[in-house]
Amino acid sequence: MATSHDDSKEYLYDRIRNARERSRVTVDDASKALGVSKVQIWRLENKSETVSAARLFQIADLYGVDPRKLLEGDEASPTTQFLYHRIGEVVAMVEEQAQLLNVRPPPALVGDVVVEILQQEANHSINANAEPFDPSQYQGLITLLFKQASNT
Repeated sequence: MATSHDDSKEYLYDRIRNARERSRVTVDDASKALGVSKVQIWRLENKSETVSAARLFQIADLYGVDPRKLLEGDEASPTTQFLYHRIGEVVAMVEEQAQLLNVRPPPALVGDVVVEILQQEANHSINANAEPFDPSQYQGLITLLFKQASNT
């Protein structure tokens, strides 16, 4: 019985789907971000639709991967730039929460809080059904850590 493609060889549409799944972007979120239907996302991931160069760059940007890795067949995992962006989001959120609380935590405490949040995010990413990054879920943790530090 013939198969549509050799299972040992990964094709562009496989790499697009795998990159989306690794970045924890849902089909619904991808369709909204790219301005296309969920059916079109499904078609892109199942060899039913061709991908333009412009669309490939949009997809790579959305999933935080290097577009060359999608084309060349290297594992399209999140780029360093994506990881740095995530760290920047966390640092900005921690600084914003410190301003809202009107506290001036020492830099070491800010670093500890950022590391704690990133570790929790890393633990969540092991779960295949993890939600996309939501900084608001850490506001209580940040408040608690800053208040504990100010009481010592």
